[in-house]
Amino acid sequence: MKKFIIAACILAFFLVAGFYAVYYEGFYLDLNPDAEVSASFRTEGDRILHSEDGQWNDFEIRGVDLSASMPGEPATDFDADSSDYLRWLEEISELGANTVRVFTVMDSDFYDAFYRFNTESESPLYLLQGLQVSDRANYGSKDTYDSDFRELLIQNGQSAVDVIHGRKLIMTEGARSFSGTGIYRHDISQWVMGYLVGSEWDSGNIAYTDMSTLHPESYEGTYFVTEPDAGRFETMMAEVMDRITDYETTKYKEQRLISFISDPGNDPFEYNTLYATRFFKYNQIDAENIRTTEALTSGYFAAYRLSQFNDEFMTYFTPEQKSRLGSILDNLNTEAVYNGYLDLLGRYHSIPVVAAGFGFSTARAPVYEGEEPLTEKEQGESIIEVCEDAEDAGWSGVFVSTWQDVWERRTWNTGYATLDSLFPVWQDVQADGQSYGLMQFSLQEEPVCLVDGRTDEWTENDIVIDDGYGKLSMQYDEKYLYFLAEVPDFDSETDVLYLPVDTTPESGSTYCENYDLNFSRECDFVIRVAKGDSRVVVQERYETLWAMHSYETDRKDAYEEELREKDSPVFRPIRLLVQREDPVPVSGSVGGWLPSPVYETGKLREGNADPDSPDYDSLADFHYTQSGVEVRIPWEMLNFGDPAERKIHDDYYDNHGIEYIQIEEIYVGMLAGEESRRIGMEPFFLQGWQKKSNYSERLKDSYYILQDYWTKKQ
Repeated sequence: MKKFIIAACILAFFLVAGFYAVYYEGFYLDLNPDAEVSASFRTEGDRILHSEDGQWNDFEIRGVDLSASMPGEPATDFDADSSDYLRWLEEISELGANTVRVFTVMDSDFYDAFYRFNTESESPLYLLQGLQVSDRANYGSKDTYDSDFRELLIQNGQSAVDVIHGRKLIMTEGARSFSGTGIYRHDISQWVMGYLVGSEWDSGNIAYTDMSTLHPESYEGTYFVTEPDAGRFETMMAEVMDRITDYETTKYKEQRLISFISDPGNDPFEYNTLYATRFFKYNQIDAENIRTTEALTSGYFAAYRLSQFNDEFMTYFTPEQKSRLGSILDNLNTEAVYNGYLDLLGRYHSIPVVAAGFGFSTARAPVYEGEEPLTEKEQGESIIEVCEDAEDAGWSGVFVSTWQDVWERRTWNTGYATLDSLFPVWQDVQADGQSYGLMQFSLQEEPVCLVDGRTDEWTENDIVIDDGYGKLSMQYDEKYLYFLAEVPDFDSETDVLYLPVDTTPESGSTYCENYDLNFSRECDFVIRVAKGDSRVVVQERYETLWAMHSYETDRKDAYEEELREKDSPVFRPIRLLVQREDPVPVSGSVGGWLPSPVYETGKLREGNADPDSPDYDSLADFHYTQSGVEVRIPWEMLNFGDPAERKIHDDYYDNHGIEYIQIEEIYVGMLAGEESRRIGMEPFFLQGWQKKSNYSERLKDSYYILQDYWTKKQ
C-alpha cells in the first residue's frame, strides 16, 4: 500500500509538472519538423482569401471591436463572464458581422464563449487576435526596444498562439501584460484569421526609436525581411511578427495572417513642416518597407486605425512626396468621407488594407472644430459611409470600434473636469470617447426618465417645489439630472422657463444680469428653455473653461489679469475647447496668435429622447409636455467631477485649478412666463450610488442601421 501511495504521488508530480511545463511555460518538442504547414486564410496581392470546402474565396471583413468593459469595471479587469460574451457574440452575428477583434489576450471566459458560439452556430464568427503593450510602456520614457515593449509583444504573441490552440494557463501575473487569466482549453484556431500587433502607438516613442543609433537598421528573418528604406521601428515590427509566426509554424504547423497597426499620424507619407507640427506628424510607418518570404504561406496586410485629420491633407504633401506618388494622386475620390485618404492608401499599398478600428461617437460634445454631435442615427449612417468608401477604395474590410460604450475612457477636452476612476459607475455623456459603442449600458433595468413629453414616470415623491406658481420635480441616474416643470397655462411657443441651480457653497450670485433674475440664494447655473434659444449658463466665477484655458482662448491669465468675483452677476455660456481643423502659420495670425476654437456645449436641443419613438433623437435635452417641460442635463455640465460620489468642483481661484468637494444637496428654483419675481429655491438631496449588479443594455439605432446594410451583403 505504501509503495502504491509513493508511486501515485510520483505520477501525480510528473502529471502536474508536465501540465505546468506545457500549459504555463509553453514547452513543446517538434517531433515532426518536416510536416506541411497549413493556413485557412492567406493573401493574394491586395486580397484576403479564406479556404472553404477546399476552395479559396475572397473574404471581406465585416468586423467589430469587442472588449470586456462593463459599468463599474475597466476592460482590463475582465469582469464580463461567458454569458455576457455569448450574448454579445450572438448580437454581433445578428448584426451581419463575420469577424470580431479583441485588443489583447482575453480571459478564458471569452474563448469559452467564442468556442461555444461557433460550435453551435451555422455561421461562425472569425477572430482577429490583438496584442498590445501597457500605456506606461507605450507613452513612457524608453523606446520600443525596451523589454516592456518589444519583448512583451513577442511573449504576448506566443501566449496568444497557445491560447487559440487551447494549450495555455495564464495566472495572475498576466496582469503585467494586460492579459486575461484562466485555463485555455478550447482549440479555436480554425476560426482565428490572424494577429494584429498594437492598438495605437505613441508618435514620440516611434520617433525616439527611429532616431536611436543603438538598434538594428534591418532585419532578415524566416518569414519577414525589411527593405533598405525601413526605419528601426519597422525593423522591430518585422522581428516581432517573424517570431510570432515562427512559434506557431514550428509548434502547431499552422500560419495566420499578421499585421501591425498604423494611423494617419504615422502613415507612409511626408508632409510639410506646418502640417507635421500642427498634427504631431513625426514619423512615416510604411508596411511596404517589410516584405514576406516564400516561407510565409498565410499572408501580411496593412492595418490603419482611422481617426480625424485635415480634409485638405494632400495640399500639405511635400513636393518630393507628390513626386514619389505620381499618378497615384490622379482622380482620387475626394468626395468620400475621408476626402480621398482611403482611396490613396488603397492605391498605394500592394498588400490588403484593413480599417482596424474606426467609429463615431454619440456624445453631446464634439472634439473637432466645425463638427456637430451625432445622433445614433447619424452615427450609423456615418459608419456605413466609411464602409462603402473603403469598399470602393479596394480595402479588404473594416472593424467598427466599438461594440459597447466604454465608461472609463478619457477625452482630452472633458477629462480634466472629471475624476479619473478605474471603476466608473457613471457615464459622462459629454466625453467623446465614452460613446462610440453600438450598444449602450444603463444602471437601471428600466429608464428613470424618458424626456419625451409624457409624465407617466413622475410621482408625487419627485416633487421638489410646489409653491402655487407651479411644480418642479427632479430625478437622476448615472448620466443625467432630470427636471419636470409643470406650470398652469404654460405656452411652449411664447413662454420662457428658467431653472436656477445652486451646486457649490463656495461661490454664486443672487442676481443674473443676463436675464434680469433674482434668486433667494446664491446661484451657480441657470437653465433657460425657450423656443429656438435654450441653453445652460454658468456664473462666471464657476466657468471651467476660463479657469483652465483662459490663456488658450483669450491670451489671459485667469488667476492674475481677470480675477472673477465670487458673487459676480455675470453668467457665461458653457463652452469646451475643440481641436483646430486647419494648421495655421504664426505669421498669418493677428498679433502672432489665434484663439483656440471653442464649442458651446451648453446649448439645449428640443427633441424626443424615447428610443422607442419613431422620432427618437438621442441628443434631445428637453421636450415640452402638455403643461410644461421635461429637461435632462449631463452631470459634467453642472461641474460634477463624480456624481456617484457627489463630488463637484471646488472654487477654482482658491485652489488655482480644479479640486473637489463633496456635497449633500443642490438647490433649485423655477420661473416661467413673463412674470418678474424673486425666485425661491429649495433643496434637492443627493444620495449618490455605487456599483450595481443589475444593469441593462440597449442596442443603439446605429446597430440596426448597420445591420440592415451588412445583412444584405451576406
